[in-house]
Amino acid sequence: MKPLLLLLCLPMISCVAVKDGLTVKQYHLREDMFDEDDDLMVRGEVQRMLHGAVTMEERKEKIGQYYHVTWKEQAQSQQPVQVVFEYLQAASGSNVKTMERKGNCHEGRFETYFSVAGHDYQKKGRVLAWRISAKRNNKELASKRSYMWR
Repeated sequence: MKPLLLLLCLPMISCVAVKDGLTVKQYHLREDMFDEDDDLMVRGEVQRMLHGAVTMEERKEKIGQYYHVTWKEQAQSQQPVQVVFEYLQAASGSNVKTMERKGNCHEGRFETYFSVAGHDYQKKGRVLAWRISAKRNNKELASKRSYMWR
């Protein structure tokens, strides 16, 4: 009975298509992470984020939140994709801030980075809620949002 069930389910598994996808990876660099006694993996990531910062002031300018966004699509399109990052910061009230990046997909993939760091992070505080969407010709293709986004 089990082999028959497996044979019936196998064609269904192979028909699953890979969907277009928006992936968001977050990283929060804090000053307390500068200590050298952290885990090796954490220390390596902190050193990568602080690359190029020599003085303590330069290191403090890198403190903040970073977002790595990847947009993948199966259907190749010649038109550029626009990735929009909307976010709320702790001291900005209900004022929604926006950052945008445009570009063409290479081999069905578009990558970009957003950061809220330095003076903006020190003055307005951490990001409380965010939404990232991929658009083409002002039509939303996909979006991801944080739990706190309204």
